Amino acid sequence: MNDVVRLDIYVTDIKQREEVWRARREFFTGDFPASTLVEVRALATPKLLVEVNATGFLGGSAG
Repeated sequence: MNDVVRLDIYVTDIKQREEVWRARREFFTGDFPASTLVEVRALATPKLLVEVNATGFLGGSAG
């Protein structure tokens, strides 16, 4: 998880943000990656309540 630099989190109910932050603290220690929390009307299927897109950086150089 140390390679994760950004999280985009989509929830169907913004009132669940405390649970989302609690879960985030379980996976990340120290500094958190940059994060955006967005409330959406629905996700891909009706049973989904949260979707997380993570971006990681493994180092190295381009080209």
